[in-house]
Amino acid sequence: MDWSLSLFNPNPYIEYNIDDFVIDNKNNLESLPPEPQLGNIEYKLKIVNPTKQRFEHLVTQLKWRLHEGNGVAIYQIGVEDCGILAGLSHWDMTASLQTLQLMALRLGANTAILHERVLENGRRIVQVRVEKAPV
Repeated sequence: MDWSLSLFNPNPYIEYNIDDFVIDNKNNLESLPPEPQLGNIEYKLKIVNPTKQRFEHLVTQLKWRLHEGNGVAIYQIGVEDCGILAGLSHWDMTASLQTLQLMALRLGANTAILHERVLENGRRIVQVRVEKAPV
């Protein structure tokens, strides 16, 4: 593992792969691994009605995640940074997905929902693939 990764990874002996971050409906997992500092995976509890300044920060963050993933980023919406699956109401999820789509459009990228899970409390978690359109 690259030494710079170990500076940011809370446990440098764990190698993450994308399957670790898939929302699992069958096994009813209650959490994901903590959000990695490096790489193309981003957790967002919700992104509802951000201020102009916050929106610009989110776009910059998405741009970095796209760069880390060679044009592909995976967003887990309804998930806390520590990996807890909090979920969102229908309204908050719809607003968050719309915000993510606006962020992607700003960078010439597309969004696609990969997985969705409804928690026991009725709240939803969605995994979204953001992909930069080829130039």
